[in-house]
Amino acid sequence: VGSEMCIRDRLKLVLPDKAYLDSVKAGIVEYLQNPSPFDLYCVEKLLAAAENDFAAYFEETENTRLGLNIPEGFVAATSLWLIEGEKYIGSFDIRHSLNDYLKKRGGHIAYQIIPSERRKGYVKRGLKLALDYARNVLKIDKALLTCEFENEASYRAMTSVMKEWGGEEDEPSEIDGKREHRVWIKTRPDN
Repeated sequence: VGSEMCIRDRLKLVLPDKAYLDSVKAGIVEYLQNPSPFDLYCVEKLLAAAENDFAAYFEETENTRLGLNIPEGFVAATSLWLIEGEKYIGSFDIRHSLNDYLKKRGGHIAYQIIPSERRKGYVKRGLKLALDYARNVLKIDKALLTCEFENEASYRAMTSVMKEWGGEEDEPSEIDGKREHRVWIKTRPDN
């Protein structure tokens, strides 16, 4: 499998690759200068790598993708970078399965877009690529996405793709004192 996973136009999802590291580091600066209450696990791992060691980050993401050395309570997951041309736009984590916790909070797909590229449609475009990956590589038919009630932009993007591709919204969950929207999206569009 090459580093490029799925491509639409000039936008692609790739496995973490040193070729994009300079652009990723610029994205990390943006995340640090514009912290969001909705930053997800995929960004936290990048921030830790910037402070410590990208070699360890690459090894950990590959092991997690292969299901090796998974900590208790976690599942195998693939970390992907959303790239346009040669520029890092954001990160998508696709979990290969759901445990009880992820069924309530987290779901199959987590994502984050760098602050300068938000509100430009990248979540919806990247989400479609992530759904393609989930179907083609992980054989997932429907993917669960969740977001906090306060994260209106993410909720709009998730439900927009759900309406376009098919799926349904589940009852909200509450975990750790926070309410979560829960949206199932088919990994193959209806049309």
